[in-house]
Amino acid sequence: MAENEINLDGLDGFQFEELIAKIMKKQGFQNIRVTSKTRDLGRDIIMETPDGNIILIQCKHQQFVGRPVVQKLQGVISYEESRHPRKSISGMIVTSGSFSQDAIDYKEQIREKIGFIDGKLLRDICKELNIIIISGKIQILIDTSFNNISEDKSKSITLDKFHKIYGNEYHKPKVASNVMFFPSVYIAYNVNFDTYTQVGCIDKYSSSGRIMLDGVTGKFVTDDIKKFYCDDIQKREEIQQHDRDKKIHFEFTENDIEDDVFNYVIKNHTHDVHYREKNNVTYKKTCVPKRRDIDILEFLPIYLPIWTNDLNVNQSMKYQQKFYNKGNNQLFILDELKICHICGMKRSEYENMSLCKVCGGIVCPSHIKIDYLDKKTPVCTNHAIALRLFIQNKYFSNKENYSKYHQWWKSVKFTRQLYEDKIALGLIIAGIILTLIMVIFYII
Repeated sequence: MAENEINLDGLDGFQFEELIAKIMKKQGFQNIRVTSKTRDLGRDIIMETPDGNIILIQCKHQQFVGRPVVQKLQGVISYEESRHPRKSISGMIVTSGSFSQDAIDYKEQIREKIGFIDGKLLRDICKELNIIIISGKIQILIDTSFNNISEDKSKSITLDKFHKIYGNEYHKPKVASNVMFFPSVYIAYNVNFDTYTQVGCIDKYSSSGRIMLDGVTGKFVTDDIKKFYCDDIQKREEIQQHDRDKKIHFEFTENDIEDDVFNYVIKNHTHDVHYREKNNVTYKKTCVPKRRDIDILEFLPIYLPIWTNDLNVNQSMKYQQKFYNKGNNQLFILDELKICHICGMKRSEYENMSLCKVCGGIVCPSHIKIDYLDKKTPVCTNHAIALRLFIQNKYFSNKENYSKYHQWWKSVKFTRQLYEDKIALGLIIAGIILTLIMVIFYII
């Protein structure tokens, strides 16, 4: 990682603290809190190890850190140990510069539980975590996606769906498959805050949520995509080396996305409460969370595998499927195998569709005919050859079957011809029955 990939220029002291908090979160520390800008009491960040021990951090965005900073943190540790006697409390000083020899010697002398992270070590940590910082903003550069499938598996998914369509045996389609990786960010958060007035606490609010953002547009993904992926976010893997050129890069930094998340949480968890003052008058108060009330539990940039499969039935009929993938599960966002080629209506099941033997068109039940002679060949209404009997039409998939049946029909007796035309036969029978009813009614 080049030096210019850890660029802290333009950061003030408070922004440096926010940056260090983000880095610590990536290292696995928990319950990270950046203290008030005006009353930090000698520690800028408070955080906990996974086993619950407390670490107090002083952040110094300056060229040199001397002995007084170490002494101040030493006093803060002693104070916190008196407040939390059952907790193990240690300290850490993080600087973008370096420590003076006097500070290093004093740290060794006191043998206090205080760690030093200077600019060089900070860069090493960022390199280990694959963090790139430009102007104080963490760039999103990852190679992780939800569990994907192979190209052969993707093709087999489309072919399996195709083979559920009636009449598929008359065609031998070819499938071209391509995958792209779309950037997204999964965020889980808690929001907790109390609202006070002169009468005391009027509202205690606690909530949590999960959101997922598009890494290109910055907008929220649709609910079905969110549900598809967020139900099990553990199904992740490294993108194969030969597929990494198919990634669409993030258009936002972690800082940009976090700002959007904070704004979203503040807006969506702002609420009104009604309370009664001592004068027995009811008032309305709008309760608004602040950034410090919001705890981002998980910030997970990750790529979503999206497969595009083009199925060619013949030179003129091509169908496309697009789906998100997670392990062995797929979420289809386009499925032309369920869309009627003639009317454009979409059906819910592949078994409801038929494939025209003549043109390769996939059609719904309203636009398919079965060859009357062989009783099995499907043909769409655009290519079915119709033979008009007395009233009813019979449909055929080719001229040979049409001619063969037509010759036979002309050669049989009238009663047999009439039997073939179910509509004409039905009308005659209905007429006879109606005539009999009228005769009987007349006699009676």
